[in-house]
Amino acid sequence: MLRLGALLALTVLASAASGAELPLSACAAQTYPAEALRYRMEGATRVQLGADKAARVIGVIGESGYAVLDRASLALAATCKPARASDDGTPWVITVPWKLPVQAGYLPARLAVERCTRTNKLIRFPELDGPLPNVTVRVLVWTDGAPLTPKIELSSGEPLVDKQAIDIVENCRFDPATLAGVAVEGAILVPLAFDSAGVSDEKLRAAYRRLSDPLLGKKEYKLAQIRFASATAAAQAIGEIKGGASFAEIARTRAKKLKQAKPEGELGWMRLAQMDKSIAEVIEAHGVPGVVPVPVRGVAGGWHVIEIQQTRPAESASYEQLKAELRRRLIEERDIVVQQTPALN
Repeated sequence: MLRLGALLALTVLASAASGAELPLSACAAQTYPAEALRYRMEGATRVQLGADKAARVIGVIGESGYAVLDRASLALAATCKPARASDDGTPWVITVPWKLPVQAGYLPARLAVERCTRTNKLIRFPELDGPLPNVTVRVLVWTDGAPLTPKIELSSGEPLVDKQAIDIVENCRFDPATLAGVAVEGAILVPLAFDSAGVSDEKLRAAYRRLSDPLLGKKEYKLAQIRFASATAAAQAIGEIKGGASFAEIARTRAKKLKQAKPEGELGWMRLAQMDKSIAEVIEAHGVPGVVPVPVRGVAGGWHVIEIQQTRPAESASYEQLKAELRRRLIEERDIVVQQTPALN
């Protein structure tokens, strides 16, 4: 797990080490970060500094729970100027409290997890499934209960998992915050749990054994695709690529429009037996790297523009070579656990 505050260049200490308490009066005036005000973040950060009068900032020894507040605390600590060195030579420590004025009648936004659509079996809601959260998404909730600009507050350490966690939260609906009974903009932390056992070495090796089954074929193709609703649109894209346009750029533009998870339409390495029959026949006939010159109709509908990026004998791919790709595939594995139409406020 990586907390965002740990991305700072400063050392973040593992335990709340003891030290001489330095009053905040030795530092510049405390200013609430604008983003923290908007999200109504509260907490307290403890920061350790050097024992001498220079009081060089060492790092955070007690997190507030919010990276924004911890960063602001480190910036404040850098302004501290003790009148003397600490009496016993232990490091100075400042405690920076972050507390908003009480608003009478304010109720924070709320999430009922059954109002989310969850499609990845490796990402779970602790409230339903019981595992300890190791991913947290911070989200602003609009007055109609819709989520706005979700951000990762506590990272899983897996960029793809973090992205999918944000996708899950974007498809939730919330009870908005209220002030004296009137809906107002508010914010909420959504805890999630990534089941890292689902991508353990044992699971990865099992996936590799399945992929290495000789019945799947002796040749592998590294593919990318762009899906279109009509054959006409797909044929137009093929014409643009033949005219010199970049397949990757067309795929990126298309992916942004559809909010697709896979970058540039990349499918990775596959064998013919892993593909839809209609697509496999075209790939086998074309055979060599390049854009397949005709749109291909998919079994699930739509028309595909397919690029063969590379080919290789299947037996040349070792477990270590495929490990990262197998991990990505397992993380992307779909298994609908909770799927309800979000209730609208």
